[in-house]
Amino acid sequence: MKKIIYFLFLIFFSLFINVTGICHAEDEIIVPVSPEIDISVEHFASSGEYLIVWLAPEYGFRPTHRRLAQQLSMHNIEVWQTNIAESLFLPQSTRSIKQLDGQYVADLIEHAYKTTGKKIIVAGDSYAAINVLRGVNQWQHRKQAASYLIGAILFSPYAYAYIPQLGLPPEFMPIISATNIPVMIYQAAKSGNIGQFEPLLEKLQQHNAPVYTQFLPEIMGLFYAEEPTPAIQKNIKKLPVSIKQMITVLENHDLPLTPVPLKEITHNKSGIDISLKKYTGKSVPKAINLKDAHGNAMMKDNYQGQITLVNFWATWCPPCVEEIPSLNRLKMKMSDLPFELISINYAEDKQTILDFMKKINIEFPVLMDPDGDFAKKWHVITYPSTFIIDTNGQIRYGVNAAIEWDSPEVIETIKSLL
Repeated sequence: MKKIIYFLFLIFFSLFINVTGICHAEDEIIVPVSPEIDISVEHFASSGEYLIVWLAPEYGFRPTHRRLAQQLSMHNIEVWQTNIAESLFLPQSTRSIKQLDGQYVADLIEHAYKTTGKKIIVAGDSYAAINVLRGVNQWQHRKQAASYLIGAILFSPYAYAYIPQLGLPPEFMPIISATNIPVMIYQAAKSGNIGQFEPLLEKLQQHNAPVYTQFLPEIMGLFYAEEPTPAIQKNIKKLPVSIKQMITVLENHDLPLTPVPLKEITHNKSGIDISLKKYTGKSVPKAINLKDAHGNAMMKDNYQGQITLVNFWATWCPPCVEEIPSLNRLKMKMSDLPFELISINYAEDKQTILDFMKKINIEFPVLMDPDGDFAKKWHVITYPSTFIIDTNGQIRYGVNAAIEWDSPEVIETIKSLL
């Protein structure tokens, strides 16, 4: 009887895990990478022949990371998830990711192989892609005797060296141009980096490296939400089988044991604005043909005769939300002048926007860019991003951050265009 009760408990617990998405690593591994430094690893065990060393992004691991790791282990792929910045007591940030040179990742790759004998894949999402590729480059520099490393899996990779000034193309981290290994990219179709996806691919493929891609529909990212949306859950459910298949595809390619020379960054730029800047991109704005959150169509192909402010934003972006009251006040203060304020929501559904507008007062049109294609045409990389068009129909000013729109300085700059 006790055995039956125990068996039923195991079935119930398994169902609970699958339904709720709650999962935990089976145990923790401590990897000594130097006499003074240990790297902590969450271990999702499996008896299969493959092991994924999975690096945490700039925001750390979230429940969906662990849920996918658990599902991969159930598909016979062992997973080691590690947050190197946390182990080194560094702040959880993009800057910390960029400070790491890849040596600890190379140590983890070597340790994983020596202790398990399995074939290794390195994975990461967002800015962790930089550390993934640096780690493999460091591993190549160590003149390995055996090619047990298969390649890399990246989820919606970000690899900007810095955020450029509004309207200008970004510069990628040097490791992107120094990569010659097999790579699989799972790219969220609505991710904010989608506009720069093709240039990223070109740089990754310049040394004839095999780079495979698959777009994940309806989502901005697999892991960005603390609570996964139905669309994220749908994509997560399909991924273990796809990843298992793609590992075998990557394995069919030889991973070069000789690295491409890695250039150093000679500057530390930042294109994030703290105030309005003169616009240096292409000055002719794109025509607008979108619907607002209530389904009303808006078309604008002639910007002449008035000042037009076009603001790209999203409800999940705190700075975007923070600047809405000042945009409301700006619209009121410019009400007697030839001035129009238009906002364009990035890649969110109608209900999300309407629910948001019930909580936050927005006194200007909110147009919908459901697939993010319109933002891509304007070369928007960060949110919020705002363009100011003069009475001749030319973009004159822009800002890729939140500012106080009704400050005397900003209003004076805008009025100077009349």
